[in-house]
Amino acid sequence: MNRFLKISILGIFVWLTFASCSKEYKKYTQWSRKGTISQKDSAAFYFYKRGEYDKASYLLEELRATYRGSERAKTVLYHYAYSKYNSGFYILGAHYFEQFTQLYPNDDLTSECTFMIGYCYYLESDPFYLDQNYSIKAINQFQLFINTYPFSDKVDQCNELMSSLRERLARKEIETAKLYFNTENYKAAVTSFEVFMREYPDSRYREEAHFMLIKSAYSLAEMSISSKQKNRYLDAIEWYEDFIDKYPNSLFKRDAENTYAKSKKELGKILATEDSAS
Repeated sequence: MNRFLKISILGIFVWLTFASCSKEYKKYTQWSRKGTISQKDSAAFYFYKRGEYDKASYLLEELRATYRGSERAKTVLYHYAYSKYNSGFYILGAHYFEQFTQLYPNDDLTSECTFMIGYCYYLESDPFYLDQNYSIKAINQFQLFINTYPFSDKVDQCNELMSSLRERLARKEIETAKLYFNTENYKAAVTSFEVFMREYPDSRYREEAHFMLIKSAYSLAEMSISSKQKNRYLDAIEWYEDFIDKYPNSLFKRDAENTYAKSKKELGKILATEDSAS
């Protein structure tokens, strides 16, 4: 068989395949508009498998009302949730995955849908400098999944995703605390850094937060009325001693030592004044 004949046969085969697919596509498109319930059902899943989730979603929404209360409703709802998810409508996807878990709490697919609720929130969550409502929702949902399905193979993935979300929350918290410091609202800065230390003990920002807490505590003492300075310098010193014990080779060590030295000097003046007055 010569080369020209081979190319001709291949061209005919491609044309027949395209014509067949085109004919099939037209059939399902027609069914989606004017078909019976069974035909619309077939069309919905035809478009779903092709990745045309908008078309599938439109049909599945109609089928949900038709199949309400029947066994088929479960399959339709499951794919309807995924059609929203695959179209990038993550909050709608989360809503319908949650609806599935509520309607079919004992179904084999419920654990998957429980995970997908959290994953949709995770995908919808914003960068650290914006509102973190969906990050918090995702963390809570992943924790619910772990508590409910502790032996699932998705537990490790949940932990990884929660870790990344917590780090995002930590970043937002430390940036807020630094903003307080930079605007000389030292009392709020001290409180914020203390909260950070308590709530994010494993964060990669913890060392920086601890250092900034020393500086905030010193600055707060420096601008305080005389009756409060002693205890606030003591706080700065105490935070430094804890810091240097935990991070003896810190990049912030020199600055921390300078702040410590100034705190000790100012405290010494206060103690000397108290001794002379007694």
